[in-house]
Amino acid sequence: MPISNATALSGAPSATEALPAARSATSAMTALRDMIANAAARVMQRTGSEPMRVEVWRTGEDLHVRVDAHLDDSRPVTEIVDELFAVIAVDLRAAVDGPVGEIDIDVRVVSRSR
Repeated sequence: MPISNATALSGAPSATEALPAARSATSAMTALRDMIANAAARVMQRTGSEPMRVEVWRTGEDLHVRVDAHLDDSRPVTEIVDELFAVIAVDLRAAVDGPVGEIDIDVRVVSRSR
């Protein structure tokens, strides 16, 4: 979205000032995504043979996480999901600098192998 003269004169950051901030925000979300992917892999006791999809995004102070889980039958699904929720919520609150509102976690069981 182009910045109009009125916006630039109003004290809002210029495009050149906003770009580093956008890169910083993207970098922070990438770091959160990587942290959650590592935590989820530990909880699911994955060896890395199947790709895991993890998405993280922020809406205001609220954080949203989606994990596509590939599970084996070594533990009950409910135990794994409960542990995922606990680990992700704790890690997010510890990693985010500033206030954290609601944390919405969506875990989708994509596969379950024996």
